Amino acid sequence: MSFLTAVGREAPFRSVLCAALKVAYKLTPSAFRWAAYFDAIPYVHYAVGLARAAEFAALFGIRSFSAIELGVAGGNGLMWLSKHARSVSTQTGMTIRVVGFDNATGLPPIADWRDAPWVYSPGEYPCDVDALTKRLGRSELVLGDIAETLPEWLAQGHAPVGFLAVDVDYYSSAIAGLKALGSAAPQALLPICESYFDDILCRGMPRFAGEFAAIAEFNKSNSHRQFDRDDSLGEWRPFSERLWLKRMYSFYCLDHPLMQTHRQRQPRGLDLVDAS
Repeated sequence: MSFLTAVGREAPFRSVLCAALKVAYKLTPSAFRWAAYFDAIPYVHYAVGLARAAEFAALFGIRSFSAIELGVAGGNGLMWLSKHARSVSTQTGMTIRVVGFDNATGLPPIADWRDAPWVYSPGEYPCDVDALTKRLGRSELVLGDIAETLPEWLAQGHAPVGFLAVDVDYYSSAIAGLKALGSAAPQALLPICESYFDDILCRGMPRFAGEFAAIAEFNKSNSHRQFDRDDSLGEWRPFSERLWLKRMYSFYCLDHPLMQTHRQRQPRGLDLVDAS
């Protein structure tokens, strides 16, 4: 890490740089990398998640992947996911397909107490499909019950899922989406898939309800596929205390063929240095 980068991570310099990069990013897309590094762009968790997914794809020699959002609601997240995907694609050469899944009618009926009825109500967060579709460009919107549409989509042979954003609020909706990932063919997923869970660690949302409960149940039921929080993302970041970093997970598909062997590469080692 350079001296200037190290200084920029310290307060108050990081706040000054963040403000400057917000302006720079509006003026030129080339500021994307540094704007994301300093949390100076909207939906930075999507930008960083996509960049991480591109790293994992490159690690396994894969040049294209899908980025999916479960729970689109008004569509702001999907729009920024699409915008950030274009930036990451330009920087890395990766081909990234962006797809959103939603029932369009808002939150469904409460299934049980794990859906946190003290926080959410059926019908909240509907999607204006017509307005959103006009602005999507090359991105896609899949409508219907995620429990049905996601397994069908995963079985159609698209580019493997490399980034997953879960913003469905409910435990019942989250576990339906995770079960689809658990039963999908290994080739439908990157060996390691970066993930973001929007509705965990929220006020009034305990770990035994909502999306957090869905993660715990999935991990308990699937020994060959596991979610693990990606704590390494916060290392060396200027704003490493941000809450969104605690909502980032890596999804390990341990049954993927590419996880069963190593790639040919130059053996690594650590040279002895003079510590005097």
